[in-house]
Amino acid sequence: MPPMANVNGNVVCSNRFLRGVVEGFYGKPWTTDQRRELFRRMNKMGLNTYLYAPKDDYKHRAYWRDLYSVEEAEHLTSLIAEASESSVTFVYALSPGLDITFSSAKDVTFLKRKLEQVSHFGCKAFALLFDDIETDMCIADKEVFQSFAHAQVSVTNEVYQHLGQPTFLFCPTEYCESRAVPDIETSQYLTTVGSKLLPDIDVLWTGPRVVSKIISVEHIQKVTKTIKRPPVIWDNIHANDYDHKRVFLGPYDGRSTALMPHLHGVLTNPNCEFESNFMALHTLATWSKSTVDVTKKEAEGGDNSAVTSDIKLETEGVIEDSTTKSEGGLYDRNAALKLALKDWLEEIKTPKSGGMGVIKRSGNVSVITDSVTTVNTCITMTPTTTSSCTQPVMCPVNTLTGEPIDIPKLPSSPSTDSAFDSTSASSTSKDSEDGEGLEPMDISSSPAVSSTPSSVLSESTSCKQEGGGVAKKVVDAQPSTSTTTEGKVPETETMQIDYEGVDMSPSNPLEMQTDTEEIKSRISPLYTAQPVTYDDLAMLVDFFYLPFEHGPFGVHLIEEFIWLKTNSRIVSKCKRTLRSTAEDVKEWHERSEKYDKSCQSVMDMVNRMLNAPNRAAVYELFPYVYELKGAVALLKSFVKWLAGGRDVTSNFTHMIRWGGCTWSNRGYKDAFLTGKEEPWMFRGGLTGELQRLLPIDGAGDLFQQRAPDTPQSSIYIIRPYLHPDQDDVYEVCRKTCDDGLDGTDVFPDHPALIGDKLVGSFLTLSPEFCFVALDASEKVCGYVVAALDAKDFYKKFEVAWLTDLCNKYPKPKAEGNLSPAEEIINSFHNYKVYLPPNLYKRFPSLLRMSLLPQFLMDDPGVAKNMMACLFAALKANGSSGVYCEVNIGDKRMLEFYTKMGFFDVPMLDEYSEEVLILGRSF
Repeated sequence: MPPMANVNGNVVCSNRFLRGVVEGFYGKPWTTDQRRELFRRMNKMGLNTYLYAPKDDYKHRAYWRDLYSVEEAEHLTSLIAEASESSVTFVYALSPGLDITFSSAKDVTFLKRKLEQVSHFGCKAFALLFDDIETDMCIADKEVFQSFAHAQVSVTNEVYQHLGQPTFLFCPTEYCESRAVPDIETSQYLTTVGSKLLPDIDVLWTGPRVVSKIISVEHIQKVTKTIKRPPVIWDNIHANDYDHKRVFLGPYDGRSTALMPHLHGVLTNPNCEFESNFMALHTLATWSKSTVDVTKKEAEGGDNSAVTSDIKLETEGVIEDSTTKSEGGLYDRNAALKLALKDWLEEIKTPKSGGMGVIKRSGNVSVITDSVTTVNTCITMTPTTTSSCTQPVMCPVNTLTGEPIDIPKLPSSPSTDSAFDSTSASSTSKDSEDGEGLEPMDISSSPAVSSTPSSVLSESTSCKQEGGGVAKKVVDAQPSTSTTTEGKVPETETMQIDYEGVDMSPSNPLEMQTDTEEIKSRISPLYTAQPVTYDDLAMLVDFFYLPFEHGPFGVHLIEEFIWLKTNSRIVSKCKRTLRSTAEDVKEWHERSEKYDKSCQSVMDMVNRMLNAPNRAAVYELFPYVYELKGAVALLKSFVKWLAGGRDVTSNFTHMIRWGGCTWSNRGYKDAFLTGKEEPWMFRGGLTGELQRLLPIDGAGDLFQQRAPDTPQSSIYIIRPYLHPDQDDVYEVCRKTCDDGLDGTDVFPDHPALIGDKLVGSFLTLSPEFCFVALDASEKVCGYVVAALDAKDFYKKFEVAWLTDLCNKYPKPKAEGNLSPAEEIINSFHNYKVYLPPNLYKRFPSLLRMSLLPQFLMDDPGVAKNMMACLFAALKANGSSGVYCEVNIGDKRMLEFYTKMGFFDVPMLDEYSEEVLILGRSF
């Protein structure tokens, strides 16, 4: 690494180029064992610096004055020693800016005493961080200091000299170009820092933005001129604390190796999940070790760019070969990615304990909303639409000892009218039952069956008289067909992945499957012994790439789905246009078959990943891959629904754009790819993009799914109903008709009666809006059935289905002491339609749903995915609301539908004392 750099004609010496990691995110800090593992990896990779600055370590930020206890001191001393043994410099940071009074000798003494204590632990490098604080000084400080910058610099210089001028870093309040007021060159704050801060103190900088897509040499030269020293980059390219739905596994990118002579170092602030950072660290190490031959032009500030002509924006869904070049040196992100994947595969194959279980991130953000959210990034909490901030949630566990802590009351600030709410410091972050939580920046005996006609279509019927109630560009984005041997790095020039299980060979596109043989041929058994492959990891990285870029295979899934959806009228039985030729139909079916196989390859990859020996990595990645798998399964099901020639009657514009916030919207796509906006403007990552492809913008809550507590590779397939499924659907209906319990024994003489009553009419009169869920053994474990237009459905019901029921089940001769079966049969002969205009206008569609209890408990997300699939089909045909009828005594189904977003619909007239009407819009 270059030992010096030219700054305004002066040579500034740098004894060591800092390259390493900063633990500076909001959220649960890493454990002591994870930090030890980090030092081991850093030593092996050639990284030399670790900055300790976890925002939720309460003695780092909110209670910075408090000294460490004896036990904490022992742990910290041990960490510092182990870092030294791994040739890693341990930099201890404090963030006193929330409530420090800069003019207070007492506060300055507190600061010196705290850092002095840590120096006795063996620490020889320190940092003071003044990010994410109010810039207004208290009255006492205004009387002493000329400006906020003067106050910070004065205290920093004093502490630095008191400690004997060790390695020292300073994080300014204006730490990126977008925060410089009014800009870098004319900022009084940065000018003061540059002129007054002692020259041997390094300044941390994040680039043009908090999360910078590109950091250019020209930009760094501009910063260096103002702060009068080369900065140390605090790089947030892999930080994910601002979006609980994203994790970044892609390579280090957007920074030319030509930057190195102009910097004092690069420290990456990576994902909150420790095991997810192998790729980020490995590729950063490769970048930092790239050779550089600095030309005279570069040293004197010649024009350069972080991204050369070889680096191009992803404008058509294909990631170009990306290299950052300088004279005599070359960094190829794809080559670096391959090397990292090879080493990560060995880590994934190494048995490792899963620790305390699945990491639970507070909140679930999967759809873009217009609500005001506050953004907590690695070194900032930034409001997206307001300047107020919220106190970060404190971790309820001691970050050094791992023991639970009782956080004391936050002292009031003597220095400033901070926007932070001091009382919120004791809050703990946790998920609610319905999956809702904090935004990422705000630091989920009843009566017997009535004989009245109105009860015929009730959701759950009492089975007992006593007891409970019942484009051709896609080819360019396709993965390579060349196989990569496990453990071997491909020798191709650019990243080519053979996605196992993706058969791109054409099949008979017009042959519609009428059974589950196709599913049987592709699913793997639970907890398969198939090992994770290099291609699996490459696909995983592809889906969780970088903040401003999705991988090519993920983009392929998006764009191909848009094509299939947009051109679905080609295969619609009712809407096929005269211009649609046999070749058009064949092409659509061929592409839908390939799409289905691509989706299946993703699900197979997830199943293999969840059985990897490294359980620590599995537990941390599980919430992300669980949601990805669910989104892909939904798209797979929806395409199968379209492939059946379903009649799509509504305008497809809303299906494609979803409020303008989808990949098909050019403005949205360009804003994402250019990096001109901060990444928290694009919530949910690729998984969110996939979810937003379905036309159910009013039902985003169905995507807020809480992953099971234990990683599992359970296989559930949701697909359109097929005629051979009827007996299985009837069986599920019978086994859940008695408040979720098996009602088979109630109807020994009429085993099909309850199925005929509850679901038969839907399967016969409205099969295009019926879906089933299959378990790993190909058995139907749940169903959701619906009628698009309830009024039209009831007309057909009376004319066709009801007549057949009355013929099949003659009216009982006796009028008293009827059995449960006779009660139901009697209701068929006394049936009357009940569909008041106020109900039909708000909720034009009717549905019924049931799932075997054991599967609902194993994976609650299955039910939400089934509901989302149905809503997408209904919405595609113009419906905007649905209602269902539930027996008032069926507490199980009432609770179930309530969790699905349904609510009690008050009726203008009396309907039935035993049946509730529940509805919801989407």
